[in-house]
Amino acid sequence: MFENLFAQSGLSLERLKTFREIVAAGGITAAAGDDSNRQSQFSRQLKELERYFGVELLKRGHGPAELTDAGQRLYEIVGHTLRALEEFRCTCAGQPVELVIGAGESLIQWLLLPRLPGLAEAHPRLAVTFKNLKTDEILHRLLDGGVDLGVVGRCEPHRALASAPLGKLEFCLFAPAALLPANPKLKIKSDILGHLPLAMLEGSAGIRQAVEHEAQRIGIKLNVRLRFSSYPQLALAVQNLGVAAIMPKLAVTSFEGTDVRAVPLPFLGPLSRQVSLVWNRKTAEVRPAIAKYARLLPAMFRMDER
Repeated sequence: MFENLFAQSGLSLERLKTFREIVAAGGITAAAGDDSNRQSQFSRQLKELERYFGVELLKRGHGPAELTDAGQRLYEIVGHTLRALEEFRCTCAGQPVELVIGAGESLIQWLLLPRLPGLAEAHPRLAVTFKNLKTDEILHRLLDGGVDLGVVGRCEPHRALASAPLGKLEFCLFAPAALLPANPKLKIKSDILGHLPLAMLEGSAGIRQAVEHEAQRIGIKLNVRLRFSSYPQLALAVQNLGVAAIMPKLAVTSFEGTDVRAVPLPFLGPLSRQVSLVWNRKTAEVRPAIAKYARLLPAMFRMDER
């Protein structure tokens, strides 16, 4: 069995691991550091793999390492294979199962972390690493084995990926009570945006365009004082700098015990989107932990449960 696979030299777990390290670091020099002997070793091992498979795995040239089509396929195979072997070794040794979960900063802080105590209590043999990644990075790393599970607010159908819904991500206006009408029962309309110092999320085209379109529609001028790169940064600004901001309703956990109020605005409704747990179908076939937690985590991370 597998005689053809081992009929010639050049294939080994060490060489495959080196290949992954070279790609992850962006090149041989970056992966091997200043050690010239290690650089030579990595270069030799890469050439041996290419000779074994009979194809180039990396495109030669200046700049960061770039995978060929064959290299991309091997990179994915190696990632899933090594992670499966690692999980098998841990299971045999009675060590905790390790999962790498990719999600955006706000989802980690407001959705996943608040539910982590329940997960740890129910599954004490589980070790979790959270990686703060953008959606496109998460989906890419699911395909090449860089993450085990992803929590995303956008997931277009992909034949290699499976998903389970966690709930709907909705948005509202957060503002210190001092900036809002004194009567909390008073229905607040979009024109309140023209009377508030605002903090906005930099680079979020959907939110920004929706706010700007609404301001233009009702004829108000926005007073944007601050811009930040993440929702948790916006939350800190709202709490400490006397500004208002539009954020996911999940942010309410950051304002418990404060005078900050969450205000729903009708024009934000269409911005709602489904949050999903996503995983690689093939990975789940060879790694029992992926299949197990892809089944269990949707109930534990569901957005309507705390």
